[in-house]
Amino acid sequence: MKGRECEGCGIQTGRREFVKRLLGLAPVLLVPMRVDPLSETIEYEIPASDGAFIDARNDVIIMRWQNMVYAFSLACPHQNTALRWKPEAGRFQCPKHNSKYRPDGSFISGRATRGMDRFAISRRGELVAVDLGRFYSEDRDAAGWQAAALKL
Repeated sequence: MKGRECEGCGIQTGRREFVKRLLGLAPVLLVPMRVDPLSETIEYEIPASDGAFIDARNDVIIMRWQNMVYAFSLACPHQNTALRWKPEAGRFQCPKHNSKYRPDGSFISGRATRGMDRFAISRRGELVAVDLGRFYSEDRDAAGWQAAALKL
């Protein structure tokens, strides 16, 4: 299959490019601790150190950064491309159009027009519970988006 150009950005997309980009998705894959089938809640261990931890099966990023924990949607808010954590730069980046985000999910630059979507989270002992049924977009619910964070 020949690659084809992404409309408006000039990036070539094809199977090989997709696989190369997918393999660079995340430094660590995260395994959920418990899934509650009656709700849309998944529990994860609170990460021991700063960084991004990816649960690709559920499209969740757990981010620990400077004594805060966040749960983000893996999808870029611009065109739903899987985001990547760039530890050397200390930010998230979309491989499709290069939108950039701070570790707290706030928007820096690029084609996106808002921060990364955050899931509602709560602490349950040494676990963080992520409610996949409740997420907040920075532009639609700024107060909810700001509150969707845990202080450690």
